[in-house]
Amino acid sequence: MRLGELLNLVLIFFILLIHINCSTQRDTLPENISGLKLSRKMTGDAAKESINRLHFQPVTDTENQIGFFKSKIGEAIIYVTRYKNYEESKIEFEKMTTKISPENSAFFNPSFFKQNGKNIYQCFGMGMTHFIFYDNNDLFWVSADTHLAIEFLKNYINYLTN
Repeated sequence: MRLGELLNLVLIFFILLIHINCSTQRDTLPENISGLKLSRKMTGDAAKESINRLHFQPVTDTENQIGFFKSKIGEAIIYVTRYKNYEESKIEFEKMTTKISPENSAFFNPSFFKQNGKNIYQCFGMGMTHFIFYDNNDLFWVSADTHLAIEFLKNYINYLTN
């Protein structure tokens, strides 16, 4: 095999590798869910800075997305932080759910339940119902108006698993 042919094979390999890697990046923010429409989406540095501001300190330096959903029936927000692997997202889930407690936060009445085989942490506060869970490399925080929260969560998890 000549050098030119070898370079072409290497180039094709890298193009396929990039394509496979890009195609495994799932879209975690649907355009519509449970009658709510995605009204604004933040990614990159803007999403990272927004999440860090919410915590009054740097808490993430990984890839983040935030989706704001609205309609006449209510509102919801989905925060997504992507980690290097499943194990890291699980560890961050455990840290976050341990840190959120009624004694030192604005959230109250915490509980865990299962939805589609996922361990979901639920709490209330700031006029919304909040759910935290992880799936693959992603850690999710879903906040929704309480009257539509469970339906929104179920439909969102179904969206992620399809």
